[in-house]
Amino acid sequence: MVALSLLTITALLGSALANPVPAASNSSDLDISTSELDKRQAAEGVYLLNCGNAANPNIYHPVVYCPDISNCGRIPASNNLCYGPTWWETSTGSCRFPTGVTFTWNIVANAQQYGDREVVGTGNNGRPRAFVIRKDVKGVLYRDGQGYDCRAIYYAV
Repeated sequence: MVALSLLTITALLGSALANPVPAASNSSDLDISTSELDKRQAAEGVYLLNCGNAANPNIYHPVVYCPDISNCGRIPASNNLCYGPTWWETSTGSCRFPTGVTFTWNIVANAQQYGDREVVGTGNNGRPRAFVIRKDVKGVLYRDGQGYDCRAIYYAV
């Protein structure tokens, strides 16, 4: 009987892993289209976002790590999320993720005067490779659990 129960549990677990329940998708709400995300090559990246509503688009400011930046249009896992300052355009900023990794950035003070996708700074997560930070289009990357739109202000790849 115990062997049968273990076989049943193993079969169910295998089925669940092979056919996971998809995460809630906000793709219909995205301003950053799937084709725009597809243009960003599959590489790790970081988004610097402003989240809020129409009355106040700057309620909070998450930093989101994406193992694959071309597939990052959903609410991030908690270990891929930390919170930044009120303004991104500081001489140096940083954010420590729950994993212990700290992402630091330098964005020029007048970055919002640059054109979309232009290089406005650099970033680092303590690894040998530096990140290039570009101004984003301020499209909605995802809608959080409180109904706030989280808009991409900058992205680093």
